[in-house]
Amino acid sequence: MFNGIKLESPLFYFQTSFNKSAAADELFNAEAECGLVVKEAPLSAQLILRGDGSDTLFCAAIAKTLGVVLPLAPGTYHQQGNTSIYWLGPSEWLIIEVGGQAQKIEIALRKALKGHIAIVDVSGGQTSINLRGAGVATVLKKSTVYDFEAWDLATPISGCAAQTTFAKASALISNRSDGSYNLVIRRSFADYIALWLLDAGEEFGCRIEQG
Repeated sequence: MFNGIKLESPLFYFQTSFNKSAAADELFNAEAECGLVVKEAPLSAQLILRGDGSDTLFCAAIAKTLGVVLPLAPGTYHQQGNTSIYWLGPSEWLIIEVGGQAQKIEIALRKALKGHIAIVDVSGGQTSINLRGAGVATVLKKSTVYDFEAWDLATPISGCAAQTTFAKASALISNRSDGSYNLVIRRSFADYIALWLLDAGEEFGCRIEQG
């Protein structure tokens, strides 16, 4: 008897969802004409890390274990490969490894770090989505009062991030070097935000993909 548990991402049932306002006789290619593409990341490791950012040994251990330099400037993130670290506060960071295993990361960090630290696995309570396309700037203006145009451009290894409101929910939003934006959202808000994005992107076409 098979007792395995099938893991599904928060937006699993929104895969291939599509919305676009158009005349009844308009013919278009959904792949080519969507101004907003929402892509959910695969199930990933997400951990909250607390520690002393002024401790050089702490920072060095993080960099050695994860291969990513700990961001110390407010409103920034650092990335290397599939691993990103977001600054959440003076002593708090969010670690995300796309497709990673949270337990392995936590064990490795606890072995490497000394002193007063805290590590909490929040993988099951959050998901990450990427917004790309010509309509992204418009959708962001519809969804939040934050001024993303004031941000510095992102590079392949770093960028800007902010925890702010998104529609009637909240999100950790960051810019990417390809011009897209990543959102980290709570699992409980995932359905609501998916429906919001489909509605907000209707004017130029919106579809949801699975990463």
